[in-house]
Formats: sequence, structure tokens, C-alpha cells
Amino acid sequence: MTDAPLLDARSVRKEFGGLVACDDIDFTVDRGAIVSLIGPNGAGKTTFFNILTGAEAPTAGEILFDGRDIVGLPRHKITALGISRTFQNIRLFGAMTALENVLVGLHVELNGGLFRSLFRTPLQRREEREGRAQARELLAYCGLPARAEQQYARHLAYGDQRRVEVGRALATNPKLLLLDEPTAGMNPRESLAFVEFVRKARQDRGLTVLLIEHDMRVVVDVSERVTVLHYGKKIAEGTPDEVTADEGVRTAYLGTKAPRVSGAHETREDAAEAAADGAQPLLVLEDVHVYYGSIHALKGVSLRVDPGEIVTLIGANGAGKSTTLRTISGLLRTRKGSMRFAGNDIVRASSQSIVGLGIAQAPEGRQLFSRMTVLENLEMGAFQRRDRHEIAPDLERVYELFPRLAERQAQKAGTLSGGEQQMCAIGRALLARPRLLMLDEPSMGLSPNLVDRIFEVIADINQQGTTILLVEQNAARALEIAHRGYVLETGRVTLADDAAALRSNERVRASYLGEA
Repeated sequence: MTDAPLLDARSVRKEFGGLVACDDIDFTVDRGAIVSLIGPNGAGKTTFFNILTGAEAPTAGEILFDGRDIVGLPRHKITALGISRTFQNIRLFGAMTALENVLVGLHVELNGGLFRSLFRTPLQRREEREGRAQARELLAYCGLPARAEQQYARHLAYGDQRRVEVGRALATNPKLLLLDEPTAGMNPRESLAFVEFVRKARQDRGLTVLLIEHDMRVVVDVSERVTVLHYGKKIAEGTPDEVTADEGVRTAYLGTKAPRVSGAHETREDAAEAAADGAQPLLVLEDVHVYYGSIHALKGVSLRVDPGEIVTLIGANGAGKSTTLRTISGLLRTRKGSMRFAGNDIVRASSQSIVGLGIAQAPEGRQLFSRMTVLENLEMGAFQRRDRHEIAPDLERVYELFPRLAERQAQKAGTLSGGEQQMCAIGRALLARPRLLMLDEPSMGLSPNLVDRIFEVIADINQQGTTILLVEQNAARALEIAHRGYVLETGRVTLADDAAALRSNERVRASYLGEA
């Protein structure tokens, strides 16, 4: 029995009405292996994970885990058998601390009960102490700083939230760990550290690992075998070298084209000339300080965005990039400093009035209304507009940028793939007809060919007259299309320069472009 695969899925099929998300997939994972599942957005990868964990019931097929058929078992029993997972869109309990989130995962291992919970026996108190100690060890093992254990999960940086989610998954003591886009939102240096963590976890804990991942450097570095899905079908399987050399895989999945922004240099010169002539910058932040409770998140951030520019913010997870965008949007309040947009003081302005002035944001994690259709989500972007007759042409423009949204306009947003959700989030922001469009990690969780398309769209939006402030972990691609950039480290701006100068800066190349 020990020679049999740990996971053996046979002819697994999943239909959603007339849509076949998984088309008779045969798939095995050997004990102790690290296997990657890749494919374009919408290929059926997350649906397959959902079937393995009991979140979705297959239409047909058989799934054997450690020799036992798990089809039809409830999710908690599958978890107890030894399958645990993380999610493409992080699903932590935001109003609970990092430590409490991991304790939820330990629930599988702890002996609870109504009587012991109500009367808190000595055994219960001892178990609680042991559970908390174990949760702290897991968080430390996953690389979360000790000071962050007691922070609410919603206040953690995106990368730290990923660490908490992995810690919660490990708390169930799994045999098979499923990781769905684990390096999404990480820069190359952080992704490399995660690869080392996965190898260490396998060695230390005897884990078998199955991951969905779009970063091909991670896939090639960590995987022993790779399976490729496309439109729900398995189109290739083999070693990383075999799969990346497969012509069908390259056509379906691997992006090769870097966007070229014709006129970007001229646009930057125009903006510089306008500034020299005394034209107002569109956005100016000076000495901005922001806190999460007692945590000093932004420590005197100053930056400017001129009309017609693409300006990018780069830096490690937790550096303050998303906090900066949320502060500009009015979702967070400054404790000190000034912010002006088109000559207006926006330090105390409401989010609604900031949108009315012409700032729109496509947030990290997309944050769509999952039970509303694609069209309804897009229309929410135009909620404050008074020029109702202009909304339909703007909607058509969004559909031209993202034809997939036109095809799926009646579909619930929560059923879209990650890439389709990203398109919808950007489209919703565009429907506000902003003067300044803020994009927070637009390429996160996208397949390489869709990353190409997203950056082409960003360049196109800019060329049509929209100024863009871009937060992006894919610093190399961001600096290709940006005019200027700022590097944030632990809440401070440590570098500011033209994009070309930042691309050639040795410190930036080593830290954020994935180059030694």
C-alpha cells in the first residue's frame, strides 16, 4: 500500500450547467512529492482543488486519498484524514488575531466539547496553553514576526496574511498540503524564500505538496512533476523542463511578449515640460504618517504624480504600498502630513468625495461583490456619475479591453476565475472615469500570458489619457511601462527616480527584479 500514490484521482469531471470545468481528469500525487498544477486562468485548477477538499462535489469520477475513496465526504472529515489547503483569495478571519486564526486550524487536533468549554476544567486550561504555544511555533516556523501574532489578520501585510494562512493549514497536521497561488503578491526574493520554505516543510514534516502557481520560476525550482490544464482538460504532464518545452503549453499558457509603450518617453517629457512651466502635479503627498493602532505603517512618505504619468510603487510585502493607496482613497486616516489632488486638500475628505474628485482604485484582492453579476459590478463603478448617457460607451470600452467580461456579463462575479475577477475590478474602476487610476497588484494570480495582456491594457489606458499609480510586485514589468518609480521599505521612501534609472540600479535589481 505504501507504494501506491497518496492521491489518485480518476476521470474526475465537474460541470456547472453547460460549462465543463474539469473534463475527465486523471491525476496522481506520489507520497513525499512536490507537484505543481498550472494552466491559464479559468483552466479549472481551483475547481479541482475544491473537489479534492470537498468544497465541490464532482459530477463524476473517483478520488482515492491514502487508499480511501473521499468523494462525498464532508470537508471536515477530509481535513481530519490529512488534506489541508490555502486559498487563492486569502480567507482569514479578519477580526481575529494571527494567533487565533492558527488556533482555528488546531481545532482538528484539540479535544474540545461543550462541557469543557463551559466549565474550563484544568485539562481544558492546559490544552489551551499548549495550543497557543503550538500556534506560536507554527507562526514562527512560517516566518511571521513575533510582534504580529496579536495583530488582527485584516491589518497584516498581504505577505504576512499568506504566512498565517499556511500556518493555519499546517496546524491540521496534514499529509497533503494544497497551496493555491502561494507566492501571489510576492517579489522574486520573497518567492525564492518561499521555495526554500516548501522544501524545508516537506523534509521537517514529511509533507506531500500540491501547488497551483503562476510564477514559472517557482514551479521550475520546486516541482518534481508538473501537470497542465487548459479548458478543464489535461494537456501535458512531466518534469518542469519537459512541460516548459511543450509547444502546446507555450501556446496556451506561457507569455513571451513584453508590452511596449509607444510614446511613453514623449509623455514623460511632456509631463516634465508641463511641470517646468508651472503646471500643477495631479497628486502630491508630503510627510504622510499612518498608523494601525500603535503600529507606525507609513513614516513620512512623500511622493508626487504628474498628469499623464504612470508612477509605480515597489517594495517588499509590508513596506506600506497598499497602505499608501488606501490612505489616498480615504480608507485610512493620516496622523500627520498633507495630501493634495488636483489642488484639493484630501487629508480629511471622505472616500466618496475622493472618488467624486476623480480617483478610483482597483484594490488588492479585487473585492468584487461576489453575488452580483459582472455587469452589476461594473455598473457600481459608475454609481456616482451624473453623465448617465456616457456610461454605455464607457462600458463598451471596457468590453473592448476585456472581451471575456462581455462574454460573462450575466455571470456571478464570485464564480469567475482569478484573472477574470482582476479584469472586472479594473473595469469597475474605469467606469468611474477617473483622472487618477490606482492599481494594487493587477498581475497577482494571473497566468503569464494574461500578465502580458494586463500590462498592455495598463499602457493603453494611460495612452488614452488616464494617469496611473501602480503598486506591483512584478517590479520588472512595472518599471518597463512606468515613467517614474518609488521604492518603499518599512514605511519609508528609500529611492525615487525615473523608471530606467531604477531598472539599472544594482540595489533594485538584487532586491526586486530577481537578479543576483
